[in-house]
Amino acid sequence: MGNENKTKDNDLSQLGNVDQIREILFGSQSRELNEKFDKLEASIKAIHDEMRKKIEQTQNDFNIRIDSELEALSRKMKNIVTQQQDEFSDVRDSALKQEKRLQNSMDIMEEELNAKREQLHKQQIENNAALRSEMDTLKDELLNTLNEKISDMSGIKLSRDDAAEILMEAAMAMKGTQIKEQLAMTQE
Repeated sequence: MGNENKTKDNDLSQLGNVDQIREILFGSQSRELNEKFDKLEASIKAIHDEMRKKIEQTQNDFNIRIDSELEALSRKMKNIVTQQQDEFSDVRDSALKQEKRLQNSMDIMEEELNAKREQLHKQQIENNAALRSEMDTLKDELLNTLNEKISDMSGIKLSRDDAAEILMEAAMAMKGTQIKEQLAMTQE
């Protein structure tokens, strides 16, 4: 029993030594990778927030456009109604004819207004879907690029320069260009 306790103590101290050796060999790389992943995560969050802001701004711009279109149509309708009322008061003997004309104009304007409102609403839905799709595509591309780079790094000891190049390539891929093309363009 005394030998078993000594063996267990030796095993535990050796495990502690292995952890210390692991920390000495890989600790700085592990911390660097963790810092880089934290920066990447912050960058992804910033991009996500920026896309959300762009969607919200587009939505707001679209709503302002809808409101201005509705105001313009409303003014147009008011002008038509006013014009029709003036004609009606000037020509009392043709009152029935004028009333029918006014009603027809209002019906047409209402149909136009409804059609325009429906069209603008459809455009808004399409724009939102397109922006969401684009944001999802960018996110998927970024995650795929990161996963590819992480899988490439799994068995390789990276230098800082190599890690920086990989991250630059990922950023440029998100932007839609290759780093080699950018470098070639700057050297010319």
